[in-house]
Amino acid sequence: FFLYTRKNPLIYEQLPLDNFFLLRRTYFNANKPIKILVHGWQCFYGSAFNILIKDAYLTQYDVNVIIVDWSKYSKLPYPSSRYWIVDIAEVIAKLVDKLCVELGINPDNIHLIGHSLGAHMAGIVGLKTAKKLSRITGLDPAGPYFSTSNIERISPNSAKFVDIIHTDGRSAGFYGSLGHVDFYPNGGTAIQPGCGWDILTFRSHRRAYWLFAESITSPEGFSAVACDSWNQFKKNICENGNRTVMGEHVSLSARGTYYLRTNNKTPFALE
Repeated sequence: FFLYTRKNPLIYEQLPLDNFFLLRRTYFNANKPIKILVHGWQCFYGSAFNILIKDAYLTQYDVNVIIVDWSKYSKLPYPSSRYWIVDIAEVIAKLVDKLCVELGINPDNIHLIGHSLGAHMAGIVGLKTAKKLSRITGLDPAGPYFSTSNIERISPNSAKFVDIIHTDGRSAGFYGSLGHVDFYPNGGTAIQPGCGWDILTFRSHRRAYWLFAESITSPEGFSAVACDSWNQFKKNICENGNRTVMGEHVSLSARGTYYLRTNNKTPFALE
């Protein structure tokens, strides 16, 4: 577990989980919100998912950013990485419980953000903590090996509020609804604008965390409308429907499926 704050935005401090006395000597501040980032398959603590979101948060807010580096297992073949996510989620859940019990942290101040396999891992963490967390964000949760409803995966039960961004559904990502609110930018499937074709559609799969990172510093940029389908959205059938913004600043009361368009390069927000 690697800690970044505004006092150490570039060089991490490793959290001494077995000694909370030493934790008090780090830059960790129990009075500030906590953002826990869980990367996906084939990634590590220095991957773009972590850097983009960590930098955006520390630019915009004075928070603790904790990066979970599970690269020892994420670098394995996909079925093996998939096998380990429940065990790793239990370790993360123990960290969260320790923070709450030993440092008196309110679970409402903890927000988990996961990408791909990490999205499901974050969701499972929420099922295993002693107290329900306030929010978990899933960025294009992985699709393969998660198709059956009785399997452990991210769901509305994972936290008080679960928001999902789909960018590569029906391929590397999961297409169906998984949260209290699910966003489908550009239809939620490959090929996302500007991504081009690649054999596993990983560019579209990664687009989710680019959009989320930008949303942190763009509070009103990703306006989305509630709609039953992408086809209805394209026909402007839902233009008078409920609206909310996608990403960091989503309304916690938002429910259902929302659609929006984005640009094909940064800045991705149309507004």
